[in-house]
Amino acid sequence: MFRFVLKRLLLSVPVLLGVSVVVFALVHLAPGGPVRVMLGPLSSEELVRQIRLEMGLNRPLYVQYGMWVFDAIQGDFGVSWTVKQGTPVTDIIVERIPLTVELSILSMITAVLIAIPAGIISAVRKDKPADHAARIAALSGISIPDFWLGIILIMIFAVQFSFPWATGGWTPPWVDPVANLQQLFLPVITLGTAYSALIARMMRSEMLDTLSQDYVKTARAMGIGAREIVLKDASKNALIPVVTVIGVGLGQLMNGAILTETVFNLPGIGKLLILAIDRRDYRIIQALILFIASVFVFANLAVDVLYAYLDPRIRHDGN
Repeated sequence: MFRFVLKRLLLSVPVLLGVSVVVFALVHLAPGGPVRVMLGPLSSEELVRQIRLEMGLNRPLYVQYGMWVFDAIQGDFGVSWTVKQGTPVTDIIVERIPLTVELSILSMITAVLIAIPAGIISAVRKDKPADHAARIAALSGISIPDFWLGIILIMIFAVQFSFPWATGGWTPPWVDPVANLQQLFLPVITLGTAYSALIARMMRSEMLDTLSQDYVKTARAMGIGAREIVLKDASKNALIPVVTVIGVGLGQLMNGAILTETVFNLPGIGKLLILAIDRRDYRIIQALILFIASVFVFANLAVDVLYAYLDPRIRHDGN
């Protein structure tokens, strides 16, 4: 197992390096370069040259990239120029990570708690009213945009019913757990709904396939109860492919948090990225994109490890 994990970890390194090249190139190959983008098209050439000299942007691109990667490995992304002038970018991001991580985890937990039972019930009650209701709900959840659902929830709970906790803001759970859960209730519903629909459809498909297997038919012929077959055997085997969707979903929820945090005015990673783009703070943009990409990479790594744990054949094949 250790060799399998080490191999997957080493394979992640080239991916992250490739992402770093793309992130670096996108900013530096913009028309006028990052300084012109940051200062705006009306800034004087003298000021642009001065800033480029101060930031070391007059050096060759490969030198700049090497220095940036070396500093990034140590967690140093420079200081913010416009969002929080003079403050280290790492400190700004670390300050906002807890909210986005909590929002993503709670959304995923909500999605799983809704989707797994719904998928199982839908498969067991195939073509019956419960199945039709679950499929309609799943289709609706996938079709409704997150930002639209968030706006509707705000209109209902904040405007119509005037709940104070529905107007945005965030209280850390270590300060006031009750206020924290109240403030994240609507954002979690907004993010979790769409992903629960995807997981439910995947779970239904896998359960239908598992319930048609010979070992399930044999278990039924031996007189084993339907509940025991579904809960102990079929659902466990059906969960293996679903694990991939759940694991990768954590990375996708980080992306979804960008719009959700903006709609609900939550001071997280997503809101910071929008703010950095608006104020053209390219150092924060680079750091955040690299951070989000890293979340995807390590989410996939975690899925591979969990897969190998659930199905040892994958681990042996990987070795």
